[in-house]
Amino acid sequence: MKTIKELEARLLFETKQSNEFRIRRGEAWTAKEKKAWQTLIDLADESKDELRNKIKTMKNQGLKKPSVKGLKTVCSKVVKATGLKVDGTLKKGYKYAKGGKIVKVEAHTKKTVAKKKTAKKPVAKKKTVKK
Repeated sequence: MKTIKELEARLLFETKQSNEFRIRRGEAWTAKEKKAWQTLIDLADESKDELRNKIKTMKNQGLKKPSVKGLKTVCSKVVKATGLKVDGTLKKGYKYAKGGKIVKVEAHTKKTVAKKKTAKKPVAKKKTVKK
């Protein structure tokens, strides 16, 4: 999404362009050339109107704060952090990151090294002695 400043710069460009089209229309000799310049003027005016509407709606909405990961709003005035218990301690699997943010800890998997199997020696069976 473009910012308000970018839209205003685009609007300024469109205004300059439509003014240039108006000058060229006045310098045109034939009716066909004048009609072509008039269509370009109309397109530029439509584009300017759209840009003005976008800027107006963005200003009416206001600049909202960016959402913070790990926070959720319970109601209009209550904000709850996802990794905290009711008493304010951290839940299992969460930690404090730089800047005081609460981040979920990624589970580290240990790489198990396969042990070499040693060959079992055959055990000699004792002969049973009859008495």
